[in-house]
Amino acid sequence: MGDRVSYETPIMSMDEFNIGLLEKDQIHGLMIRSDENGYYTIGIQINDTEVLKVDSAAEDDAVKKMQYWAERVSSIQEMYKERQPHLDKFGGE
Repeated sequence: MGDRVSYETPIMSMDEFNIGLLEKDQIHGLMIRSDENGYYTIGIQINDTEVLKVDSAAEDDAVKKMQYWAERVSSIQEMYKERQPHLDKFGGE
């Protein structure tokens, strides 16, 4: 991909992911946010300040996808355990 910028990066700051209605801590590390249209974004917290966006789903498919990713939280966190946070908190704080 070179020096082109991706408009949808799978790794986002925790603060950026928190925009919208957020559900977390039902399954440690799995984060789900929804918008006013019932569209869900599923992420896995990989360190203190970053979330890996792993999937998105419409309301009727969300539960199945959440269950799928809930079983993979530990393995994904393990893959990113050496990653140093690159994103600052949203807003630069």
